[in-house]
Amino acid sequence: MNWLTPCPGRPLAPRAAQSGILKGLPQPLRGIACLTSGQSLAGRRRVRMTTRSVIGSFFPAALARNRNGREVVSVAGRRSEARNASPRPSAASLGRSQAGLFLAAITCIAFLNSFAGTFVFDDIHEIQRNPALERLLPPWEAMFTGNKLPARPLPYLTFAIDRTLWGTGPFGYHIANLLIHVVAALSLFELVRLALLSSRLRPRWGELAVPMAFLIATIWAVHPLQTQSVTYIYQRIESLAGMCSLVCLASYARAATAGWPTGPLVVGIVAAAAAMASKEDAVVLPFLVLAYDWFFVTDARTGTGFSGWIASVRPRAWFFAGLAACWSLIGLQLAVQGTKYQEFREASFTPLAYALTQPGVILHYLRLTYWPVGQQIDYSSWPVASVGHALPWLLLVMAAVAATIVGIVQRKPWAFLGTWFFLTLAPTSSIMPIEALANEHRMYLALAAVVAGTVLGAADLGRMLAVRYPSHVQGFGRAGLVAVGGVILALVLVTHFRNQLYSKKIALWLDVLTIHPENHRANWMLASYLDTLGETEAAIEFAETSIRSKPTTQVFGDLAASHSLKGDHATAERLLRRGLELQGERLPPDHKALLATIGDLAVALRHQGKLDEAASLCRQSLETMRRVLGESDSTTVSARLIIASAASAQGNLAEAEREARAALGAARGQTGSDAITVNATVILSEILRKAGRTTEADALIRHTPNELDRPRQRR
Repeated sequence: MNWLTPCPGRPLAPRAAQSGILKGLPQPLRGIACLTSGQSLAGRRRVRMTTRSVIGSFFPAALARNRNGREVVSVAGRRSEARNASPRPSAASLGRSQAGLFLAAITCIAFLNSFAGTFVFDDIHEIQRNPALERLLPPWEAMFTGNKLPARPLPYLTFAIDRTLWGTGPFGYHIANLLIHVVAALSLFELVRLALLSSRLRPRWGELAVPMAFLIATIWAVHPLQTQSVTYIYQRIESLAGMCSLVCLASYARAATAGWPTGPLVVGIVAAAAAMASKEDAVVLPFLVLAYDWFFVTDARTGTGFSGWIASVRPRAWFFAGLAACWSLIGLQLAVQGTKYQEFREASFTPLAYALTQPGVILHYLRLTYWPVGQQIDYSSWPVASVGHALPWLLLVMAAVAATIVGIVQRKPWAFLGTWFFLTLAPTSSIMPIEALANEHRMYLALAAVVAGTVLGAADLGRMLAVRYPSHVQGFGRAGLVAVGGVILALVLVTHFRNQLYSKKIALWLDVLTIHPENHRANWMLASYLDTLGETEAAIEFAETSIRSKPTTQVFGDLAASHSLKGDHATAERLLRRGLELQGERLPPDHKALLATIGDLAVALRHQGKLDEAASLCRQSLETMRRVLGESDSTTVSARLIIASAASAQGNLAEAEREARAALGAARGQTGSDAITVNATVILSEILRKAGRTTEADALIRHTPNELDRPRQRR
């Protein structure tokens, strides 16, 4: 069935409307465009559309009903009954497959230049330099071994697969990221289409289910806010979790329309497990599925209320039990790798301060949704809000939350969008402090609610205008088509621009500094980049700015480590002394960051043969290190070994053996401490040989490989 119905016996459409310009358009856009051309999709006959065809197919809400229940429409100030109207087109006739193919194509076009992107930020140490990804078998090595950050099992397994297929080049990783995003967009398209075809929304949106779902999914897929989840390789953890969540929801929606077959529900549970194995934010997924059921599956017009809804859900209790069981994956992840969640350990503000800051962050996300100018890869310089500053934004967000709650109680379909938006942002934009106050990738799923609300709201506005000005319906159709095409084209172009920044590290971080010159991480990254180019003095300037913005930053330690690897220990010492000077002016003497810099400086001194100076520095700070950092911390262990080496050189073998044994005991069995364990073993064996205990030294050397194998077996 076509969108438009020719009206026999009426004046013919203008000749300009009969051109073949529409032949190449996808089916959804052809339907919209034909509202302005008057040409039937079935052929090239010159026809003039009836008012019923225009308003009934594109503005169904404009139709009213008389007392007999027949549809009537206002045209030029008079009412006439729409008799013998053609049947409403079915959703299947609107080109679902064509819409899906075009959605995938335009998404690929939007991110085509992302393949030129390089490894940036967390990509470097979690993917490029992560030794656990070098072997695909056994798979759990890659799934549960992060370098500096916690490994999310499923994304890290895909990273290992990429490493096996493509090596260390970023091109193949970008292919995987784009495929994940395309599947997510197609899943969103199907979810929106099925929601619009539900019993709650079919009377209002059923005729436009495919074109509306197509527009929503396309705008969502090509929006520049998605670049951080797609072009930034490491944030596959976000896009993969989002994709699996959308697959789960679409599977549930499909099962609801097909009489609850077991297959789609099982797929939903598997997808939910995959989402929670990708990122902890997926903890809200079961609530999103329940919300979909509440709003769209059980018909609210039955009047059964909450108890009736519970009764209708009860036959599917096994499915929701399966979703709840997936939470155990997140619990296991937190239990196994809880100490690696750097973002929680480094949060320097209270839950109240974090909660007061988030309304401003949420409004910033919304501003970027409608005006994507001023995006950043890093928001570490975002200010923590005070009560007075946050109050207006807090009241605004709380009003939106309150309206959503009222809509939930009344089962208003629009409230599902508010529920989606606030639920998907809840894990990162509520009261739980995270080191990064804002990140654009957190909007990956939340963006869908904003886009859907905007598109459907614009369509409703068009309906209202059609009712009020029926003689201008064709003009509204043309304007709508131009607006849709212009918005999508503009978003694709801005996305292309954002993708280009990821191909040049220096451009990506300079982009941050143009907005926030004091951003500590951007200054840190630029310092590292300039140092690799041999511009050490320029790098020091950026490093100093980074330290002044955030004194706990280990930028000088990072630069020094790079020079130490090249054997330039003198420059490493100079950098660490400058870092220690700046940190000492801004941090208390027992701060972890200051103690770490002291430990790094002692190592640099030892490498230059300045053992006594290094040992003196370690003796001054050892007790503080033991109290603040802990006995098994690598800085504390290294300090003990330096003291042991200095004592051995001075002939104080008793002190040397005591410190070396303490260091070895602390290093043994600690994950990731193999190098330190070997170093401690070698130093202790040398001390034992110097004391004439050769047999004991040999036994120690033979025993160490077995000790090193045990942590690997546990991992």
